[in-house]
Amino acid sequence: MTAVSVVVPTRDQASRLEATLHAFTRQDAPPGGWEIVVVNDGSSDTTADVLRAAARHLPLRAVHTSGEGRAAARNTGVRTAEGEVVVFCDGDRAPVPGYVRAHAHAHVDGGRRVVVGDVKELYLSGFEERLAEIKELLTVDGEALRRRSRTPMFVKKVCDVYDTSGRTVSPVRWLSFLSGNVSLRRDLYDRVGGFDESFSGWGLEHLELGYRLVAHGAAFLHCAAARNDHFAHGRPVGFYRASLESSAARFERKHPEVPARLLLALTLDGMSLTEFEKAVTEFAEPASVHEDEPAREER
Repeated sequence: MTAVSVVVPTRDQASRLEATLHAFTRQDAPPGGWEIVVVNDGSSDTTADVLRAAARHLPLRAVHTSGEGRAAARNTGVRTAEGEVVVFCDGDRAPVPGYVRAHAHAHVDGGRRVVVGDVKELYLSGFEERLAEIKELLTVDGEALRRRSRTPMFVKKVCDVYDTSGRTVSPVRWLSFLSGNVSLRRDLYDRVGGFDESFSGWGLEHLELGYRLVAHGAAFLHCAAARNDHFAHGRPVGFYRASLESSAARFERKHPEVPARLLLALTLDGMSLTEFEKAVTEFAEPASVHEDEPAREER
């Protein structure tokens, strides 16, 4: 069995995917080997061409689906994967050298553990036109490129649950389950049932899975060496609020003990992590979940 599978969901981001996969060519194989499983979820651009080219240089397998959504795409990737450890890295996030080995090493002693990597954001104008330049920078001077990055405000806020050693016992540590850069053992993922595919669009499907992982007693660890850099891109006006409102409502229907609507305040309206943790604690701690219980889906 392969040691590590990196699952990369993507849709209609061919240029960013090309840069991301180029960054993966700078990785050292961890003990036991590794693979990349890219789930091309209904792209209509040149993503298929990018994947064919990248497969000549990487241990890459591509799966083509028909626009099933983010949660379903990640689940498809895991079903295809052969690794004992699954790393999630979005298709617009360039990993630093040593990224795969850092995730693998954090799981070397087994256990019910979630490893959250370091997340940064890069704002690069004219990305498509500058693709060749960006790939060259990733090859010869990636550090210079990474010095332009910053930590997103939400990431900075939720990662305050960790101490300086990267550990946490916070009851709301599930807020840091950032699916663009996170890993866990395959058996733990299967035990909790993976992503809930009823979360079809952008939203809180990753935090909902994180919540179930906490309910199953998973420890969370922050690993600064497992860093990737998000190639930031614009969204339509109102996108985030509308998406979060819909997703939070679904979260609350599934987990009525969590005031998920407050995630909008935490994400968009300046609510502090301390205030959110207090509000959640006043509702209830995550209820225990039987280890064999699958993810419940709402259709």
